[in-house]
Amino acid sequence: MLQNLRDQKNSWLIAVLFGVIILVFIFMFGMPGTDLFVSKTNPDVAKVGSHKISFDVYRSMIYRYHGDDIYNAPNYPAQARQLAEGIGVIYLLADAAREAGLRVSDEELHDYITNWESGNNDIIRLGFLHKNQFSQRNYNDALSRMQLSARDYEDFKREELLARRYMILMMSSISVSDESLWHDYAVANAAADLEIVRLTTSAVGATFKNLTTEEIANFAERDKDKIQDYYNEHLGDYTTPAKAKLHQIVIQKQYAKLTNPGEKTIKTNQPTERFAIVKNQVLNENLDFAQAFTDYDESEDKELKGVTGLLSIDIMAEPIQKAIEGKAVGEVVTAELSDRFIIAKVLERTDKVVTPLADVQYQIAEKLLNDQRIKSRTDEVAANMIALAQSGKSLQDAVSSTLYANVLADQPMAPAAEIAPDSAPADAPKAEDAPETAPELVAIPTELPIVPEAGRAKAMEINDVTTSTSFLTGVGMSDDLARDIRAAQPNTVLSKPYQIGEDTVIVKVVNKKEASRDLFNTEIEQLREQAIAEKALKLVGSPDAVISASGPYGLWVQQKISQAKTDGSFTLTEDYFAKLASRRQKQAESK
Repeated sequence: MLQNLRDQKNSWLIAVLFGVIILVFIFMFGMPGTDLFVSKTNPDVAKVGSHKISFDVYRSMIYRYHGDDIYNAPNYPAQARQLAEGIGVIYLLADAAREAGLRVSDEELHDYITNWESGNNDIIRLGFLHKNQFSQRNYNDALSRMQLSARDYEDFKREELLARRYMILMMSSISVSDESLWHDYAVANAAADLEIVRLTTSAVGATFKNLTTEEIANFAERDKDKIQDYYNEHLGDYTTPAKAKLHQIVIQKQYAKLTNPGEKTIKTNQPTERFAIVKNQVLNENLDFAQAFTDYDESEDKELKGVTGLLSIDIMAEPIQKAIEGKAVGEVVTAELSDRFIIAKVLERTDKVVTPLADVQYQIAEKLLNDQRIKSRTDEVAANMIALAQSGKSLQDAVSSTLYANVLADQPMAPAAEIAPDSAPADAPKAEDAPETAPELVAIPTELPIVPEAGRAKAMEINDVTTSTSFLTGVGMSDDLARDIRAAQPNTVLSKPYQIGEDTVIVKVVNKKEASRDLFNTEIEQLREQAIAEKALKLVGSPDAVISASGPYGLWVQQKISQAKTDGSFTLTEDYFAKLASRRQKQAESK
């Protein structure tokens, strides 16, 4: 089959065909002297052992995996170098396959090239098929488009198939023991029943009386630097951004989005032409802006009539920000975005306003002083709670004895003062004749804070908490807490508090639930396949990604690359890529 593919060249038509190929190639890749032909002195872009990666194979690989658009990409030099290294990796693995005793027969190579189920993506990518069957003509046409001989292509595909088989061989050598599977399964499926107390800043803050004006003023005078630092760090909280309200006419760049074409530009396909028409009407012909919106706007949703709210200028697209900079109410501006042109009239605008520190210094002082006393009280309460719980008290009793030791659940009440007997009116009924009524009660002043029972922090039970990850449902994210729960014995109060977000959490491990061996035994083979696949990806990499010269490479493959580069058996022609990068940089600078 391979010889038949090559026999197509033994015809007088080859001269004509070769001329056509050159024309097609020039059309697709440019004349010599462009980025593709930086190096004329050394046509080999890389060497691996006894293999030289010819420029023809390299060029065809660029076309096969990227298409001709790659030459216009800003990072083309870097991608070209990566591709050259990827081709080298294929040769490197193919040589390793030969050393391991692997071979590829002509029949096996024939199947790889012609059978689309064999894993050779070129069959689909380059169009070797006709009516879902391999087509000799399509095959020849594809190689002609790449200006690559059948022999060079088939030789490379043999290397590729060897590399693929070597990776499969390495994967097949990976094994996972029952013990390691059980260990991972046991960790992933262990659970715990917990009892926790979550000390929120609001719960702790409620145990304090409000700060007095004198306390706030003293702090503001004593800690001016802290207040200044906080103000500087949170300046955005005290800043009202500049805002603008715009009336916008949209001209769509993408014709597919032109669901609401302007009445007077409906026959014009080019967005730049439609934009020029509207711009001229508004700026030069002084067309009323509202009328211009009716005639020309192409917004996808016209319900707002093109009028925005009074929006922060900071959140507007950068071209619009620049366009309206310094513009007064009533002025019209234009801007170009990635997918549309904008013509906008400024309807309203406000300037940025920064609230002076003097206006908020007492507000900041109150916050900092509150934060300070809440933090100190939280640390003290948490330490005392843990000590009490470890001595045998329940978490609920511990929180009541610490955080709420000096607070009231309800406001104390007392009967109102009785009226003196000599001050009673003459016609007042006698006491024995007075109807029985509930005594009138009034609040007794107290210096103690009042925290109703309903608002207090309480011990809470959380069952079946999975401890295999650091995110514990019902608790939150904490690596330390997850680790300590896994290590704790049942009926144990953990010895330290845990900070989760802004909350401090005290934890008691009530019960531990181990993974089920019986359930593990029913899933072991599925777990083994999954573990082997994960380990293979880590050690070898994805075969499809490696064969497509795109990486990433697993640890085994990367080790071979590093070793070959160190001993000099794998080299890239750095001069070629340096010139390629230099030329692309000069082209960019000349624009």
